[in-house]
Amino acid sequence: MRLKKSPAFRFGLFMRAARILWVLIATASHLFCQRSAIAGAGDTSWMLKAKYGIFMHYQYRILLGYSFATKPSFPDPLQMTAAQWNQFVDGFDVKEFAHQMAEANAGWVIFCVDDCYFGWQCAPNQAFSDYTGYVPGEKCSRRDLILDLADALNAKGVKLICYSAVLNGYMKEPKVSAGLKDDGPPRGEYNDRIPPSAESRKRRLEVLKEYCLRYQDKIAGWWFDITGVDFYKDEPNGWWMISSTVRTANPASVIAFSYGHNMQTCVRQGVDDYTAGDTWSKQDLKRLTPNRLPAQQGILWHGKIYCGNVYHGQGDANQFTDQELIDWINTCNSQGGVCTLDWPFDPKTGLLKDFGFDQLKRVAQATKAMGAR
Repeated sequence: MRLKKSPAFRFGLFMRAARILWVLIATASHLFCQRSAIAGAGDTSWMLKAKYGIFMHYQYRILLGYSFATKPSFPDPLQMTAAQWNQFVDGFDVKEFAHQMAEANAGWVIFCVDDCYFGWQCAPNQAFSDYTGYVPGEKCSRRDLILDLADALNAKGVKLICYSAVLNGYMKEPKVSAGLKDDGPPRGEYNDRIPPSAESRKRRLEVLKEYCLRYQDKIAGWWFDITGVDFYKDEPNGWWMISSTVRTANPASVIAFSYGHNMQTCVRQGVDDYTAGDTWSKQDLKRLTPNRLPAQQGILWHGKIYCGNVYHGQGDANQFTDQELIDWINTCNSQGGVCTLDWPFDPKTGLLKDFGFDQLKRVAQATKAMGAR
């Protein structure tokens, strides 16, 4: 005999089911919020799987042979011309470069859209040109090198992350600084003491937005240079607008902020996904590891070194042995971190120099054989 369920009984079942559903929703919400509090919304799983990538310090002053390791460190601004900049950018061999990266088993390339001092862009940007008064092709290159690179690298299964100093850079270019309304009190030698003004934040984010909307998911993320922990704390156009600008275009984008006082810090909880990990001198690779210098707030540990004997992108020899690099990559990977390495390249073609590329291939082969990829 089938018993008839009373309304009270059915209501009780409904309430128990509702409570279970509420618990599941609350648990999921808690876990999501907890994750959001310690890491951004970007997907770093592919970085962990890929283990290592390459950094290209493609900046005008570097191409001319200037850096912190040279004297003088900066060129005379008169040495830098639109004609020469476009010649450099036009000469970059994206197809052969992508072939190099695929042969080296690189998971990603971090490539400079601009430089932090003089503002030269290797892609067109109308917002930048409108604000600064430079005509298209004058400060921003005619060629969209980033778009060409993204297409060539993606075709080889290598992801592209864009370096940019747009959030705070260009301190050695008065016309650019004025156009971006960075015209308040002196902000320090590296724009590192006083945050950008509200209007400057607005204009800088409009430049960034143009790039993001153009490239969409052709690029995998951003590495932002020279960002103080309080530089975008005010609204509107604060930290969350940076995240929205980047992730509206590509929800999976990864973000890192370079903060000079601690390269393993989380600059803004819930926004950055991996650490900048930057270095400016030859490193003790036994010390530069996740266990010894841990990432903060649960974001992905990332170490970034240069392997040439002068500086980022510069040199005529390697400064580390193959085994030192192999051990460093494998140690960092085993401790839950990822690595980005930088070798000297030919300014005319953008290709890694033979001695560096040969070392990279040997390192790639060894780490692959040991299971790093």
